[in-house]
Amino acid sequence: MDRSARTGIALALLAALFWGVSGAIAADAFAEVSPTRVAEVRAIVTSVFFIPFALYRGALAPRGGLLWFAVFGTNLAIVNVTFYWAIERLGVGPGATIQFLAPIFVLLWMVLAQRRHVSSMVWIAALVAVTGVFFITEAWSLEGGDWVGVAWGLISAVAFASYLILGEYLGRQYPSITIVTWGFVFAAIIWMVVQPLWTFPTDLSGKVWAELVWVGIMGTALPFLFEVSALRRASSGIVGVIATTEPVFAAAVAWVLLDQYLSPIQFVGGGMVLAAAAAIQRWGAADVEGPLEPAR
Repeated sequence: MDRSARTGIALALLAALFWGVSGAIAADAFAEVSPTRVAEVRAIVTSVFFIPFALYRGALAPRGGLLWFAVFGTNLAIVNVTFYWAIERLGVGPGATIQFLAPIFVLLWMVLAQRRHVSSMVWIAALVAVTGVFFITEAWSLEGGDWVGVAWGLISAVAFASYLILGEYLGRQYPSITIVTWGFVFAAIIWMVVQPLWTFPTDLSGKVWAELVWVGIMGTALPFLFEVSALRRASSGIVGVIATTEPVFAAAVAWVLLDQYLSPIQFVGGGMVLAAAAAIQRWGAADVEGPLEPAR
């Protein structure tokens, strides 16, 4: 495995850690503000955070990519809100975990649409990770309204897979900061049309305002930059499998902060997800064809 791929894996793991912590903090804020409002705050705060930075770096010029950035921004809006709807109904650990069927969708896309080689080691790791998802969600015990949460989780998984694939494609042509900035600018525009700022609740507690700022910067801006940077160094399939560590972090933080207890079988599922990510990092990354070469 070359140094660039190792750096990409490290960045993907760091992004998963930040997102895992953010999921628990966002869930705590749901007592006073809706998931759609939290998703809106994520987009707006991230845009405000990155625009000056992108300008300073000379990386704000879209260079003809506005349509793709609009698609990417729409994708981000869908990923964020469906993720929050899932964790609102299922709890942070299960809700975050079900989203991580995405690596299977990405690997299928790589094989069927892009004709790229995926080794048996990577397929095994991905299947182990998905089995871990099944255990940590305790899917066999879901019933009634819980299946609505599962549906949102599945939609989020498809959107997350699309985000990984599109992020890898854009990463061949644009710097990470350009992709993330424009993506969230378009996501923010979408949310401000759907939910105008003057309708935003202002009677929130100081704690919730602090949580929203955290979710916007530490839980969105930085990890998305890490993730897109990872996609410039490693394939979307690899980054997707590494991302399955996020629900393990999320479940651990939710247990500490929100008293959302994990059963023994959920611990087993979390361990399987971590083992799959470790296997990819140790043995699998070199066996997956890297990011497609930039178009000439």
